[in-house]
Amino acid sequence: MAQPKVAIIGGGAAGFFTAINLAIKTKNADITLYEGSSKFLAKVLISGGGRCNVTNTISKPEELIKSYPRGEDFLLPIFQKFSSKDTQEWFERHGVALKTEEDGRVFPKSDSSQSIYNCLVRLAKEHGVKVKLEHRLTGLTQQDDIWKLEFKNNEILADHVVLCTSCNNQIRKMVTKLGISYVAPIPSLFTFNAQNHHLKELAGISVPNARVAIKEIKESQDTGPLLITHWGYSGPAVLRLSAWQARRLAELDYQFTLQIQWDYNWKREDFQNIFQTNTLEHPKEKIIHWKGHELPKRLWTEIVSSAQLEEYKNWSEIGKKGIKRLLDAMFSYQVAINGKSTFKAEFVTAGGIDLSEIDSSTFELKQSKNLYAAGELLNIDAITGGFNFQAAWSGAYLISHAISKKVLSV
Repeated sequence: MAQPKVAIIGGGAAGFFTAINLAIKTKNADITLYEGSSKFLAKVLISGGGRCNVTNTISKPEELIKSYPRGEDFLLPIFQKFSSKDTQEWFERHGVALKTEEDGRVFPKSDSSQSIYNCLVRLAKEHGVKVKLEHRLTGLTQQDDIWKLEFKNNEILADHVVLCTSCNNQIRKMVTKLGISYVAPIPSLFTFNAQNHHLKELAGISVPNARVAIKEIKESQDTGPLLITHWGYSGPAVLRLSAWQARRLAELDYQFTLQIQWDYNWKREDFQNIFQTNTLEHPKEKIIHWKGHELPKRLWTEIVSSAQLEEYKNWSEIGKKGIKRLLDAMFSYQVAINGKSTFKAEFVTAGGIDLSEIDSSTFELKQSKNLYAAGELLNIDAITGGFNFQAAWSGAYLISHAISKKVLSV
């Protein structure tokens, strides 16, 4: 009897992880991975600044799902079967030593994504997975439980097909032609542009404990490190905010007002009392020289300036209105945002195949027998911290288990 043929489309994290785990679970399958470009695992190599943020130490499924703006409920039973702890054990079992950083992110001890790349490529080769580059899928149809896959220069037949591609237009057309619901993709995880913003000269300055919010979206806020750049604002706080509010920001066409509290540990009433005390006890001290804010000096100078207070002003000259303006600049600094920039090359989208189409126990498309999907192609995305990779590892692992059961029963 001929070996069942498994075609995996997409040579990224989900594609390789599916292929390797399927090959480990069964020898009774002909597994080929097709990559449309001239290289595979490209995002693995560039992720985490070239270090590859493999996953996160949050392992309790109930806590892990809280890092996913889209896909939270869908992922709960999946993470109960293959969690971040399972991912760490898998890579260490296969020769990649890992380390955990203070914020919970997990990286190879080598601090190089090449370690993850080498591991996946080596295991694919050891377990007989065939890899074909420059094979971009152009057509996908099914007849009598057999899938026909068309590429630019050839076509193949497969018993099982796994889609692990990005949310590109060609794939969208193929899946919608099959009657599969698809959510239009939009960017997630991006920085905020502020053309000619007056903090441009402070590019490179960061604060560790900022609170950021979007004035036009109620109850939108996030906290964490904030980085001022020459084009606008970045850092984990901004990236997380962009992910949680991706849909709303797209509706605003990325034109909105960013509100910044420079340190979320501050309490407005405390600083109001301090300023009032300074007017009495340090009347001749220049406001610009006050250090109780614990911010970079250049940033404090800008905050004072934005409160319409000249550098030579002292505490005795500030008045109640001046105190209010200074508090507003500290607790609700406002800047007009007029665009976005993708976070380096780590492009993440919100959108893809609607999760209602997917069997969460197998990742099989409910109305397309022996067709599976995982990774970026699904309407799942996460904040930074290794969570997007974790969704890919978990989905790929469940697919490998589902297909192996079918193959072994043949």
